Amino acid sequence: MPSAVSDWSLSMATGGKPVYLPYSQTSASVYSQDGRYIIMALAHQLRVYFISTRQCIKTIDLELADLADIKLDVTSSNQVLLFKSSGELVTVNWKDKVSQPIVSTISIKSNLPILSVISVKHLSCVIVTGRVDKKKNGSAPHTRYISYFDRNLETLTPIIEVSNSINFAVSLDNSKVAFVTSDNEINLFDLAEIYKIDNIEGLKEEDISKEVIPFIYKSSITSIAVSNDSVVALGTSSGPIQIVYGGLITPKPQRVLKWHLDQVKSLCFTEDNNYLLSGGMEKVLVFWQLETEKKQFLPRLNGTIDKISIDAHKNDYISLELKVDSTDNNYEILVISAIDLVSRLSVNTIRPKFAHNIKNTINKTKKKYTKNPSDFDKLKIRYDYSCNFEIHPKTKNLYFPNDSNIQAFDLFKNEQVFIQHAAPVLNVGKVRSETKLLDPLVTLLKFTRDGEWMCTFDEFKNTEVDSLLLKNEKQYALKFWKFIENKDNTASGSIPGNSTKSGHWELTTKILDPHGSNPILAMIPAPTSYFNGLAFLTADNKGGLRIWRPSFPKEAYRTSSQRSQQTAWALRKARSPGALSSEAVALSWSDDNSLIFLGHECSITTINSRTLEDTPDFAIPSLSGSRVRSLNIVDNNLVVLSKTRISSFDLISGELTGLVAKVSTTYGGKNLIAIDPLKKLICLALNYYDTTSSEGDSTDTEKFTIKSKILVFKPDQLKPVSVQFHDSGVSSIRYFNSSFIFVDLDCRVGTVYNTADEITETVETGLTQEINNMLITAQATADIINDRNVDVKLGNQGNGDGGMDIDDGVQYTQKVVDLHTFQPIFQNLEGVQIESLFDRIVNVLK
Repeated sequence: MPSAVSDWSLSMATGGKPVYLPYSQTSASVYSQDGRYIIMALAHQLRVYFISTRQCIKTIDLELADLADIKLDVTSSNQVLLFKSSGELVTVNWKDKVSQPIVSTISIKSNLPILSVISVKHLSCVIVTGRVDKKKNGSAPHTRYISYFDRNLETLTPIIEVSNSINFAVSLDNSKVAFVTSDNEINLFDLAEIYKIDNIEGLKEEDISKEVIPFIYKSSITSIAVSNDSVVALGTSSGPIQIVYGGLITPKPQRVLKWHLDQVKSLCFTEDNNYLLSGGMEKVLVFWQLETEKKQFLPRLNGTIDKISIDAHKNDYISLELKVDSTDNNYEILVISAIDLVSRLSVNTIRPKFAHNIKNTINKTKKKYTKNPSDFDKLKIRYDYSCNFEIHPKTKNLYFPNDSNIQAFDLFKNEQVFIQHAAPVLNVGKVRSETKLLDPLVTLLKFTRDGEWMCTFDEFKNTEVDSLLLKNEKQYALKFWKFIENKDNTASGSIPGNSTKSGHWELTTKILDPHGSNPILAMIPAPTSYFNGLAFLTADNKGGLRIWRPSFPKEAYRTSSQRSQQTAWALRKARSPGALSSEAVALSWSDDNSLIFLGHECSITTINSRTLEDTPDFAIPSLSGSRVRSLNIVDNNLVVLSKTRISSFDLISGELTGLVAKVSTTYGGKNLIAIDPLKKLICLALNYYDTTSSEGDSTDTEKFTIKSKILVFKPDQLKPVSVQFHDSGVSSIRYFNSSFIFVDLDCRVGTVYNTADEITETVETGLTQEINNMLITAQATADIINDRNVDVKLGNQGNGDGGMDIDDGVQYTQKVVDLHTFQPIFQNLEGVQIESLFDRIVNVLK
C-alpha cells in the first residue's frame, strides 16, 4: 500500500491536437529533405513519422500553441525552424539523438505578429506580418507586410506593404505571392529578385514585379491559391471558384469553375501548374484539370477540408488538414499519394466531446472576473467541461463517444485505431440548410467486465427541417454490441472504419425508448457475481431502474453460421419511476450482488438487487448535502461525491469515516472521480481558475486559464496519499492497470501512477521503450507487405476520361523474400547504427 506522497508522479502520454496554422500554406507539417520523414506539429509536441511504416519514431515535447509556421532549415537538413506569432524563432534538431533537441532560440523583433513564412534561405527568411484577424470567417481587411529577416544580423526590414488585404497565398516555388483585397483586386508580386541578392540594401523598389488584377465576381472570398506561373484561384463562400490569370502578357480571360455547393475552404495548385485541388464543407477533395475543366473526386473524407498543401521535398504526396469536430476545433492530418489517392499516413489525437465550448465559456467567465475580482470564487467552476470515455478491459483501447461516432484510441501506439459509427448518419459533408440537421448523440457507453459486450445509449432530437409538429421531440435508443474477434489478419479490412486486427463491434440488439419517454442518465455493468457480469443496469431521470440481460439461443437451434447465433438482449427486471424528475442520477452495485445504491437528486436509496425493492432495514442517512454526482463502493465504504461534498460511509459500522471534505463540482462531476479496486484508493480531480501571468505577477494582460490538482485518497483518511498539480483542467479520469488515466482540456492524455510499483505498464522508458517502438514498427512493416496482395480498385471517380493519370486498377504482387534478399544488408556492418540497419531492411521489403 503506497504511503508516501513522493512515490506518486504525473506524466503526459500524448501531445494534444494537431496545430492549425490559419495564415500558412502548410498543414502544420514539413517533410525531410529526402522525403522519407514527415515532422508534425501538435499543440504540445513535435512528432516525427517514418512514412514507409506510418509509425512515429520520435517525439519532442514543446509548447506550440502559438505556432505561426514550420519550415525545414536549409542550412541543416536535421533541423526545423518553428516560427511563433510572438516573434520567437526556435531551431529544433528533429533527427539526431541528443539530450537537448532545441538548438537555438532567437527573437524576431517585430511590432506586429508573424502570420506566415514565405521562404527560408541560408542567409535570410521572407515573412509576412500583420494584425491577427479576430473574426471567425477571417474576412476583415488588414494591412499586411512582407519583410526580409537577415539571419546573421537578426534584423527585420519591411519591403512590401499591402493595404486592405483579406487573404493571401504563396506559390509552391515561393516566387509568387498573391493578396486579395477588399477592393476586388489581386496584388500579385514576383519575389524572384529578392532571393538573388545577398544584402537587402541592394534591393530596389522596381526590382519587385507587381501586378494589380481586378476581378468581377462579388461573392466573399474564403480561400486563395497562386500557381508557379501566376494563375490565381479564388474560392468563394457560395461555392464557385474564380480563375484569374496573371502574367503581364497573358491574354486569357477570367473564368469560373462550378461544383462546390458551399464555401471553398482551401485551394492548392500542383507543381506542374496543370491541376487545381479544392476542398470544403462537402468532405470531398476535387481535382480540376485546368485545360479541360474535367474533374475527379476523392469523397467521404473524415471531416471538412480546411487545408490542402504540397511540399517541395515530396510533391507526389498531398497533405490535408481535416476538421473532424465542428465545436472543439479538432483536426486530423491526412497524407495521401497523388498517384493512386491511397492514404499513406493519418495523424489523429483523441476526440473527447466536452460538455461546453471551452474557449467561449472561459472568455465569458473572464469578463465576469474582470468586472468584480474580489467577489469571484476561483475554486468554483461555472461551466461543465467534463467528457465521457471508457477503457476497454480486453484491448486496453480508450473509447471516446463523440456525437454519433465512437473513437477507439490506442494509448501505447499513440494513434487512432478506428471510428465506430454508433448511430446512423450520412457520411458526407453537410452544406447550406443541411447543417440544421442534427446527428444522434451517444451520451453513455459502458463495457461488461470481460470486455465482450458494449452498451451504448444515444438520443436523437427532431429539428425544424423534419416536421413542425415533432420539433424538439427526442427519440432514445439503447444498443448492445458484441465484440467479434477476427480469425485472420485479412478479416480486419472487411468492415472499413469499424474493424481492427483483433476484431470489430457488431450490433446485436437495438431497443427504442428503453425507459419510455424518460432518458437514461446512468448506466453501469453488473458485477461478475451476477450471471458472470453479463448484464447492464440503467436508471432514468425519474429514478426508474431496469436490468438488461442477454438471452442465448438454445443448443437445438444453433447452427454453424455465426450470424444465426446472434444473442438478443432483453429486459429482465424493472423498478417503476417516481414523480420527481432530476438530472442528478448515480448508480453503484456491490461486488457480492446484494445491494444496488441509487442516488437521485439529494437522496440515496438502498435497493435489493434480486427484487429491485427498497430495503428499509438498511437505510443510508443523508450523506450528500446537495445533488449527487457519483456513487462508488471501495472495500466496505460507500464513497459519495455531490455538488458540494465528498464523503465516505462505512457500510458495516454505519458511520462516516474520516474522509469528509468540502468540494465544488459541476454536473459532470461523475467523470472526475475514479476508484482503484485492488489498492482501495480514490482519485479525485479538482479544477480551479488561475489568473496569474506567465511571469508570476499580476498584470493588465494576465492570463485566465483553468488548472487542476489530482488527489489520491484512502477511503478512511482525509489526508491525501498524493497531490499532483496539472497546468490544464481535467475533463475526465479513469482507473487503469494500477494507475489513473485522465484527459485534460487540451485533448491530452496523462497518467497518475505510483513510482514505487515494480511494473507500470503505462509508463515505459529507456531500452524497454525503444524495443517496444521497434516491435511496433516491425509489425507495421509486416502489415504493409501483407496488404500488398490486395487489389486496390480505384476506378475513374470523375465525370470524364480526362484528369489525373490514375490507373483503373493497381495490382500489387507479393515480393519473394529469401536468404539472398537479405544477404547484401549485412555487408559492411561496422559502425552502422540499428536505425540505419532497420532502414535497409525496410527498403528491401518495399
